[in-house]
Amino acid sequence: MRTSTFCAALIVLGLVSGCAQPPRVITADDFQLLRSYGWDTTVAEPQATWNPDTYQVLARSSGGFVLLDEGSGKQQYFASRGKHETSFPVWVSARQFVFGPKENVITTIDGRVVPTSEGLSVVTLQETFTGKDAPTPPKSLTTYGYRPKVWGRNIVAASEDRIYVVDPFGTIAEFGPGFLPEPQRKGEGIAWQDRPVFETDHWIGNAATKRGNLIIRWRSGVTTTMPNSVEARWTSSGGVLCTVMRGEPVPGQPWWSGGTDIYYLAHAKATPMLVAVDARSAAPHPKEPVCAAIGKSGALIICGYDGSFRHQVAPMGEAPAWSYDGRRLMAEESTEGRADARYLHVYVFKSVSVTP
Repeated sequence: MRTSTFCAALIVLGLVSGCAQPPRVITADDFQLLRSYGWDTTVAEPQATWNPDTYQVLARSSGGFVLLDEGSGKQQYFASRGKHETSFPVWVSARQFVFGPKENVITTIDGRVVPTSEGLSVVTLQETFTGKDAPTPPKSLTTYGYRPKVWGRNIVAASEDRIYVVDPFGTIAEFGPGFLPEPQRKGEGIAWQDRPVFETDHWIGNAATKRGNLIIRWRSGVTTTMPNSVEARWTSSGGVLCTVMRGEPVPGQPWWSGGTDIYYLAHAKATPMLVAVDARSAAPHPKEPVCAAIGKSGALIICGYDGSFRHQVAPMGEAPAWSYDGRRLMAEESTEGRADARYLHVYVFKSVSVTP
């Protein structure tokens, strides 16, 4: 009797295993555009960023910042108090964000290179009885720091040729030398450049190349170096997308003028996988193994991490960014006749999730 029961169980298990279907691979067909909307901005570099929990967008504006929601009359402009710079804003939570100065360093009249005196500031949003957002006056976090990023409960920023970590209590600790830190928002990982590829080099000097190495620290003691690479972006699965500069930038042209490709590293021991040729500025999808990016012609595209597909969303775009759920994709567009402004274009997709 026991033998018959055991054999029956094996037969059932075999039938179940035989019926199991392999996970469906996401393709270009999964990105069905439903509609689009957007907003005009008042600055050439809005540096727009999605709220981590909603479809609200935070962006720079002339003299301050703006909170953007879909629909007429749902744009709230705020003037910056105390003449604070509002550059490179980043959401800490759904009700709080941090911003800093426009530049890493400034050059004094006597030729000295010094950090900007603005530092990092935090703003908390409070809801009024009308349902509108009321920002608190900016609270100073640090007296120095540039391009803040969220790393767990901490804030990471650069100052001169150093990287610093600010904890929730405002304590500042030096992480080490480097530029443009890109921490993993929820995880141990952090990546950075070993030279200032996108700004004037006041520290390395006398280099034969303007390109540098991307250092990826997956966890303490485990690092990967990607030569000639920039724009590290952590994926939801813990991998890293980056842009590889094939050649030196053409003098007087953008940094990508020497040719760029996007690569993906799934983990510390993984071989870099080519995602897209002649592309840059990858924005990883929050759920699926795909990214938005900018092609050589300036087109806004979507690509699979394995390079299996490349789908054009629009003929032009810049600074792509996905909403928290991956159903909306935002990109900057130039505004005809206005070099001092951009249009933030949001594309709404029917459904782009095949992961249960």
